[in-house]
Amino acid sequence: MQEIEVMGAIDEQGQLLLLQPLSFSKHARVRVRITLLDENFEPEADSKTQILADLKESFRQAEAGQTFPISELWDGIDV
Repeated sequence: MQEIEVMGAIDEQGQLLLLQPLSFSKHARVRVRITLLDENFEPEADSKTQILADLKESFRQAEAGQTFPISELWDGIDV
């Protein structure tokens, strides 16, 4: 399973319109999850804000000793 995120809009007829084309080499079944955004949503600013918050939380956890041995990081992940 592969997951991507794209921006879109819902038109007057209630149809979902993607703001960029998908480039897949074959037909595929998909599951669509809709997140309604506030009118003030700015993807670039919100992404940077979230990244900064995540980094601060990661540093806080590291300083508090809340870490995992590198040998355990890939446990349960199939690549």
